[in-house]
Amino acid sequence: MGKKAIGFIGLGAMGLPMAKNLLRKGFELHVAVHSNPGPIEELKQSGAHSHSTLSGVVAGCDILITVLPQDAEMEKVLLSPEVLEGLRPGCLLIEMTSGSPGMMKKIHAAYQKNGISVLDAPVSGGTMGAEKGTLTVMAGGAPEVLESCRPVLEAMAEKIYRVGPVGTGKAIKAINQMLAGVHMIAAAEAVALAEKLDIDLEMMEQVIGNSSGASWMLLNKLNSMSKRDFTPGFKHRLMKKDVQIAVGEGSDLSLPLASLALQLYKMTEKEYGDQDFSAISKSILT
Repeated sequence: MGKKAIGFIGLGAMGLPMAKNLLRKGFELHVAVHSNPGPIEELKQSGAHSHSTLSGVVAGCDILITVLPQDAEMEKVLLSPEVLEGLRPGCLLIEMTSGSPGMMKKIHAAYQKNGISVLDAPVSGGTMGAEKGTLTVMAGGAPEVLESCRPVLEAMAEKIYRVGPVGTGKAIKAINQMLAGVHMIAAAEAVALAEKLDIDLEMMEQVIGNSSGASWMLLNKLNSMSKRDFTPGFKHRLMKKDVQIAVGEGSDLSLPLASLALQLYKMTEKEYGDQDFSAISKSILT
């Protein structure tokens, strides 16, 4: 595939570094001016084309990438006439939001009617992975659709998995986030107990990092918890939203740990919502 023109909507903590990586790989990038001009100015300095409207973004693009906060924004943006009717038949939507499988399927059905292919492609790896281009993509969609946009995904990600049809990307992301949300709370409890028992946290990291209790959350959030530094990367309110998607999808199952974790994220959202999701540990650490 040659270098295609890409429209990019959603320049937040994840989207901005992902967009930068596309520019570094030589893709033509189109973005829309919005209330926060900072990300647009950064991208323009690297060669991105800015537009005053979303219709300007989609008019000339071959591929549209969206990284939005949640279902409400997915529906508002992607099902708006400005975007849905602005994309030409034959274009491709790569939808990378951590949304629900149901909303993804609704969008897929609308785009199929307009002759637009869809790849359901949420990511994992956090803001650091987005910056380094080492994300993991969980792709739901037809094999040929995935292959047609693989070079685009490879500009942003290190690992790309096709997990099934459209909707399964969002589903497996919800499962991942359910685990991540539970593991974050467990890691905070481990740090609280270690501090009470006067265990050196660096030693704990070495020992448990090579033992059966190791987790990504413990190893990657231990330092920020020990310093009580909760500068936002992935925000608490978004983790709450993701765990809620998982619990909702499993409403007919018994998911006691995830349900309890969701309660704790809900209880602390008002105070910690715009901090890093590891701020949940403040309800546990002394």
